[in-house]
Amino acid sequence: MNNDILYKCMTKGTTGEDSHPKYSQNWMFARRGFFLIYSDKIICGDWIIHFKNIKRIIKYKTRQMFIPFTVLHIITDDLSYQFGFNPWAYPEKHLTVFNIEEQTVRLKYSKFSIIYRIILLIGIILYFIIKYFK
Repeated sequence: MNNDILYKCMTKGTTGEDSHPKYSQNWMFARRGFFLIYSDKIICGDWIIHFKNIKRIIKYKTRQMFIPFTVLHIITDDLSYQFGFNPWAYPEKHLTVFNIEEQTVRLKYSKFSIIYRIILLIGIILYFIIKYFK
């Protein structure tokens, strides 16, 4: 086994999503770190995903406002991992041993995300009311 890193980039990852990626608390509190691809495994922090355990990989292409990005959904026997990547990162090019499915999706909002945005909007409105209408 070769321990040389084939690819390294920054990522944000979660094990809290099992289907299409969406705005949710799982992504707010997601792990941030390096996504390292070796010849036989993927490492992100203390997550070690051996190639032999990977059942399926789906690449979701989506946008956040006008910025394109990708999410790799790696499904193993035990867990479902999702890793978000900036537009200039292409980790899938180094995972050629897998047949990576590709889907273009639109991000949906979880209930938590909707409530969070409403509270944030109310807070901003109240701030301006208090500041300018004393």
